[in-house]
Amino acid sequence: MAMVAAASLVRGSLAQTWCGKNYMANQSVVPPGGQFILPTRSAEPLLSFRCAPVFRPYLEEDAKSAAFIVDTPIVYDWIAGAEPISLSSNSGSSGGSTGLGSLSVTISVGSIHTTTNVPLNATGVQIPVDISTLNAQKTAYNVTCSATYSTPSSSGSQPANGQIFDTSSSLLYLPDTNASVTKTDLRTGALWVRPASGNGGAFAPFVPQGFYINFDEYLATNLSMIDQLKDDGFNTLHPIPPYDNLIIFQQVIERTISVGMYIVYDMRSNYQNLSTVAQQVNTYASIPNLLNWETAHEPDGNSDPQNAAQATYDLIYQIDGYHPVSIVLNCQDYNFSPYIKGADIDAYPIGINATWSPVWNTECTPDFGHCGCDNCQGQMWDVKARVQTFKDRLNILGFDRTKSVWTTPQAFGSAAYWNTTPTGIQWAAMGLTSFSHGVIGSKSYQYPTTTNNETSIEGTASALTVLIQKYVQPFLVDPNATSTSYNYQGVDAGVWYNGTSYLLVVVNMNSTQIYAPYQDMGLGWITNATKQVQRVVSIYEIPTASGNLTGITFEPGGIGIHIATP
Repeated sequence: MAMVAAASLVRGSLAQTWCGKNYMANQSVVPPGGQFILPTRSAEPLLSFRCAPVFRPYLEEDAKSAAFIVDTPIVYDWIAGAEPISLSSNSGSSGGSTGLGSLSVTISVGSIHTTTNVPLNATGVQIPVDISTLNAQKTAYNVTCSATYSTPSSSGSQPANGQIFDTSSSLLYLPDTNASVTKTDLRTGALWVRPASGNGGAFAPFVPQGFYINFDEYLATNLSMIDQLKDDGFNTLHPIPPYDNLIIFQQVIERTISVGMYIVYDMRSNYQNLSTVAQQVNTYASIPNLLNWETAHEPDGNSDPQNAAQATYDLIYQIDGYHPVSIVLNCQDYNFSPYIKGADIDAYPIGINATWSPVWNTECTPDFGHCGCDNCQGQMWDVKARVQTFKDRLNILGFDRTKSVWTTPQAFGSAAYWNTTPTGIQWAAMGLTSFSHGVIGSKSYQYPTTTNNETSIEGTASALTVLIQKYVQPFLVDPNATSTSYNYQGVDAGVWYNGTSYLLVVVNMNSTQIYAPYQDMGLGWITNATKQVQRVVSIYEIPTASGNLTGITFEPGGIGIHIATP
């Protein structure tokens, strides 16, 4: 599993181009190329047949409870793996499931073959597969999934017109270990971890909430910052390298273990040196609170070799395999497809001039310039758009199950390209809109931010992180929960349903007050919010404006987390 990220912050020396674009006043405009190619439409229905193991990796202790997840959606875009399918004549072309029939799906891995029927146009069908007869090993097993579709006969006789579809996957089945393991649930993209203490315990789903923090500048001189982050409700620490003082770095690890925080090991400084990568993996793979490895940081912005992150990714899995690998991408649309093969998404739009760079005194266009946030408009909308775009691209490329998206809310400003620092509410809004569009983790850049008062980022965080863990995380990690996002006149809403209750996450991206009816956020059944809605977070909201109980009036920048029960 790899995590996907996009970022927009510049640190250290700049490349000759940024996101493939020239940006200095003495340079000419040269279109960068590398734009993502959208799929063409199909007039006829296509089957996007996909399968993957439910968890990556599986351990020996999981062998008898292993399962695969199968998706059989009917689509009308030529996305990766889509193939024409001749549907039943009485099924219509709407893609509905009535009258479509089913697929006979066979999953083959090693000597194991499992066959079962799966409905056509279904998502998230789980198929148990006992893998205990396989040998646990570091090398992933190749998996073949085949499906035979027969259209149901209108007369009720035996089905006919068998069509065969094939796809492939991989199964990572590793030996049991008492050392650190981070699993990825490919049903939701969520991580599963044991307690960070290293004292054992069951795996449980986990949504990272953390901060990047500079090791040399802060951690090496003040370990108490770890305690403060923990007190503020954060569960993940991402030290920014270099880690020059290894004695103090070990103290950082020990302190995070003692307070129960997970750590991300960052290789950005030397990820292209494979011998150094191997040394780092062998040294730190067994620490009990290692969450994941992070390799390339903004390789697209720097125009790093497009295969470099992939080579590092492959090497890490050869040596370790027990932890996922992440990269951070920067550019809005520059060579996404090749860079993503090595797999957070960060867009830093608050306080930028989206059309003129104060650093280089040049304009910013899709073909030229550097304004701090690539091809952004300088609004909260940029975060939503970047996350949703990356999620859509992963689906187009066939990576929707195997790669997850995290977010990195902007927690800095008042320097370089950014003329202001986000308020606590703006910081919260960036995270909430990211969750609404499918992210499964959050690491803000960077700590420390501003003075710790109730309107600052740190002041807001101490209240919000606990509520996200208690109320939002259960919906994000629930493989049976459904989710949909809505946009009502600039009000961004994410809605989840777990079969019992609804989670509503809302952000008003407008600069004006607006009334948003529940009906336009997928909750038309709410007729009396006072009785049917629990407001977990309600900032700049007027829930019962003018006595109306079927919607919410938002002040500019208002946010909310609600639990609604029919």
